[in-house]
Amino acid sequence: MQKLVLHNEDFFARVVPLLRSGQKVTIPVKGYSMLPFIRGERDLVELQAATEYVPGDIVLFSVGGRYVMHRLQSVSGGVAEIMGDGVYRGREHCPVEDIYGRAVTILHNGKKPIDPRSEKELRRARTWKKFLPIRRYLIFIYKRLPWNMWLLKQSRNEN
Repeated sequence: MQKLVLHNEDFFARVVPLLRSGQKVTIPVKGYSMLPFIRGERDLVELQAATEYVPGDIVLFSVGGRYVMHRLQSVSGGVAEIMGDGVYRGREHCPVEDIYGRAVTILHNGKKPIDPRSEKELRRARTWKKFLPIRRYLIFIYKRLPWNMWLLKQSRNEN
């Protein structure tokens, strides 16, 4: 099978209007900022726009000219505070209007469907959030587990 590679601007110029029109869109994920819940280069995420976004939602948004998918932490005064699960510091802030959709399904390895809004997954995310002070070390260990060695190899290839 041939692989078509598009620049992010071109890709999201097609995705955002589909989301705005109410359609579901499935996109591949890059990066590791949502570890351990979403794995870049392996997982797919099905997105859909919502009328309201609540803390715990995994959202696609734009900030600083980039498109990012991270977990919504809070909304106050029309501004969303968002942070990746695999990030141990730093949060993004954007107007709620710059949120284009939320994850409705995560397809691990492109197959196994997971509902990120199920009580089980939200409980896992809340538990993970409590580990924020030591998250950096947990991710370090996670990447070195025998079944995750591909992460370590990809990280080294990127550097």
